[in-house]
Amino acid sequence: MTEKKGLITSSHYGPFQFVNVDEAYDSSGKKVGLEKVASICRCGKSKYKPNCDGSHCNEAFANEKDDDRISDKVKDYVGENIIIHDNRGVCCHDGSCTKFLPEVFKMNERPWIDPDGASPGKIIEVIQKCPSGALSFSLGARRYKEFGQKTEKVIFIDEGPIQVEGGISFVDYAGSAPECSEHYTLCRCSRSKNKPFCDGSHDD
Repeated sequence: MTEKKGLITSSHYGPFQFVNVDEAYDSSGKKVGLEKVASICRCGKSKYKPNCDGSHCNEAFANEKDDDRISDKVKDYVGENIIIHDNRGVCCHDGSCTKFLPEVFKMNERPWIDPDGASPGKIIEVIQKCPSGALSFSLGARRYKEFGQKTEKVIFIDEGPIQVEGGISFVDYAGSAPECSEHYTLCRCSRSKNKPFCDGSHDD
């Protein structure tokens, strides 16, 4: 197994700090060169994205969660052969679930998940596309949150979050932790109500 070495830290007022994050890409797949220790913009105003240029000092940026955010809580949808777990609080609204399996993940319906709407194999395949860790599943008594990502990598999504893969360690000095340590999404527009994690507010 590949040795884990990358680290991302989140402070209260400043940028993300990336340490030894060697594999970084933009949405098109082009590699982004980062220093061994890099300050990464999270206020959305830097002129040198993804790098920080100090613009947060003029934006009154703070790593705070809003009181009216969606609760960081896991809800279970129990089917005949699979249980789907969903944490809306950390969802970045990537849309892969509703796009690739609308018969299970039903936009604008309640309940929005039908665990018997497709085979467990198809459901698992789509859950593994969830970049934020909001979706996971259980077969029998075992819950699956990590899916075997071995390569540490970040992707700076155009007009979207920082998508983190491969188990890069994350330390938030306010005590927040991702739902899944293997893959998660970080806000870089400053509008998320669940900082440091993305909640899809960049699309508002």
